[in-house]
Amino acid sequence: MKRVSLIQQLWFLVVAAVVLAAAGSLAANLYNARNYLEQQLAAQSADAANSLALLITQNHADKAMGETLVNAAFDQGHFRSITWLDAAGKPTVQRINAAQFGGAPQWFRQIFPLSSTPARAMVSSGWMQAGVVEVESEAGYAYASLWQGALTVSFWVAIAGIVVGLIGSLGVGTIRRQLLAVVDQAKAITQRRFVTIPEPDGPEMGRLAQAMNAMVTRVKAMFEEEASRLEEMRQQINFDKVTALANRDYFMGRLGATLGEQDVAQEVLVLMRIGALAELNAHLGRPLTDEMLAQFGRSLRNSQRFGDDSLAARLNGADFALLAQQSHFDADKVAALHDELAALLSSFAGEAVVLAMAATDLRPGDSIRDVMSRLDAALALAEVNGGTRVEIAGSNVNKPLALTAERWGGLLDQALASSEFKLVRFAVRNAHGGLLHEEAPLRLKQGDDWLPAGQFLPMAIRTRRVAALDLAAVGLALTQLAADPACPGLGVNLAAESLDDDSFVAQLAALVRNQRQAAARLWLEMAEAGVVPRFERFRALCLALEELPCKIGVEHFGRQFSLIGQLHDLGIDYLKVDGSFVQQIEQHNGNQTFLKGVCNIAHNIGLGVVAEGVKTEQEASMLFALGFDGVTGPGVK
Repeated sequence: MKRVSLIQQLWFLVVAAVVLAAAGSLAANLYNARNYLEQQLAAQSADAANSLALLITQNHADKAMGETLVNAAFDQGHFRSITWLDAAGKPTVQRINAAQFGGAPQWFRQIFPLSSTPARAMVSSGWMQAGVVEVESEAGYAYASLWQGALTVSFWVAIAGIVVGLIGSLGVGTIRRQLLAVVDQAKAITQRRFVTIPEPDGPEMGRLAQAMNAMVTRVKAMFEEEASRLEEMRQQINFDKVTALANRDYFMGRLGATLGEQDVAQEVLVLMRIGALAELNAHLGRPLTDEMLAQFGRSLRNSQRFGDDSLAARLNGADFALLAQQSHFDADKVAALHDELAALLSSFAGEAVVLAMAATDLRPGDSIRDVMSRLDAALALAEVNGGTRVEIAGSNVNKPLALTAERWGGLLDQALASSEFKLVRFAVRNAHGGLLHEEAPLRLKQGDDWLPAGQFLPMAIRTRRVAALDLAAVGLALTQLAADPACPGLGVNLAAESLDDDSFVAQLAALVRNQRQAAARLWLEMAEAGVVPRFERFRALCLALEELPCKIGVEHFGRQFSLIGQLHDLGIDYLKVDGSFVQQIEQHNGNQTFLKGVCNIAHNIGLGVVAEGVKTEQEASMLFALGFDGVTGPGVK
């Protein structure tokens, strides 16, 4: 049985009230009019009877004169019958008309019948009674008057009903809007979006909205307070106090996570060493040395220059490192950075300061030991040369195709037209070893090889084809899900740069909407570093997909932890915590406390939490003990 909504009930009450009021007013008016007309008919009959009786009496009850008088009165048409009865009760003169109803329909006459009671007056002849005159008025005119009155009153009652209905509809509309605002707010809360609404003017709805807003405000305050506490903890655990750069443990964790990713991006690692820093500290004093190092760190933290996902670190007192994508940081930019930093140090020291710098690109299959060994050898050579130039640690034997942007654009267009893509799958497992879903990064066919996303995605972004690639990946995932009902889900990594395409969100929503059944097992995720500078566009994506069954998440979470304070109104479903925090987590008490706090705050707003970059069973066991819902990485099969 279909339930009647509150708004429908209000409308029913408004309509019922208007109809009852109109019907009551109309009925009362017509009954009053009918009573008045019956009185008028009776008065008319009595007046006519008295007048005729008097005139006939004055003419000595002469039959001829009486008949003339009766005919004259009857011919006026106001009477249904006029009869002069003699003393014996026999009709002396009688005139009768057929009943007339003045055009009033039968159903109306049955509801509002008019009774016209005959009136009598005595006729005398001298001192003798000569009979009586009986007059009955014609009700046809009264029916016509009552019917026309009914039509007129009905018209004005209908007008009044419409006006009252419009006023009522405005009131119901206002209540409906207020109710829907509260309903939408409650619905948003169930979707993990804690939003406030304007408080209505009415006391009842105002109090309800006020209570809901107070609850949302408290949740936000608790969330932001916990997020602030976790951010403070993260800074203390993973960052150097003087330079605000990442410390050695965090940086090595990030490097290990990057090397362990299935799609290793084209990244450059730069190692720097300030020569004779201890002597410089003794010469300048600690406050000035700290100021110099703070400015040194500020130069390395320039995300606009090195990319949003870059990471700079202070490995120890004099050693610094910078990890950045090649697309933001080529050999010329490394050399320019060397000269800029050397000039900064020399300005504080008042003389030339040796700054040794070495760089290498990350290779598929590299371990941390491989990378650092290359860099250490190159850095030693740079120190021998007096830190006058940057030493490049070898060449990458697996460099991507050296193609121009135009050639890459043609290659990508051909791949899109011919669907020369495939998805590879990597497991995401829960604490019981079950499959939560599978990560499904995209591969591009090039000859006999399948290129990982790290090799073609930067050029797809540069040539503005990344949105088309993401839509192709989602379409491919939906097709595979529809063909494989046993698959628990596929996770597709979307590039945040796709949000820069104004039509991307609408196209993605339409694609998912057309395959709703398969979309229930679709996991869509974007990297935190790309979401932060495009936060409003990401919010628009979440809102566009909120009624659709797919899940939305943020991957590499924690690299730019400021996002956590804004999660309460996005409506996302899960977080994938960056592998930087995961490496050797069983040995790192500080990160254990931090990650447990992340799990608690995420679970409190209904988010699932997955760890990336897991390499060992010990790491996985510790992560599940901390509250993680799933793990993925090289050690998860």
